[in-house]
Amino acid sequence: MSVRIPYCIICDRVGVDLGRVAGKEVALCLDCARVLLPKVQALVEAAAPKRPAKAEKVTPEKFKELIATSVEKRGSLNILDAAKRYGVSAEKAREIAKALADEKGWQIEEVKKKLLLKKPA
Repeated sequence: MSVRIPYCIICDRVGVDLGRVAGKEVALCLDCARVLLPKVQALVEAAAPKRPAKAEKVTPEKFKELIATSVEKRGSLNILDAAKRYGVSAEKAREIAKALADEKGWQIEEVKKKLLLKKPA
């Protein structure tokens, strides 16, 4: 029985076996791996799929302000989508929408899986 010792493909010191690539055994020593790490990280980040950034969770008061400014600007807003985006529960979003509707005289329209808050026409 023989034990195969992996040698670094860059400096020929004893290293860690990374397996076969294109029919050749590949190994890296610790020093060479440290030097290559930033380049490998950049390569992985470039190849990784881009995910949308997570929106921060907001307080109910801040959520109420965001909804009010959005409805003022756009004329209507789907409250449940906004609640999901900002991490507010649907129940709390309904309460906030009803409070805003009473406070500012807006209309609430409930459609299948939507809760629209609209300015009167």
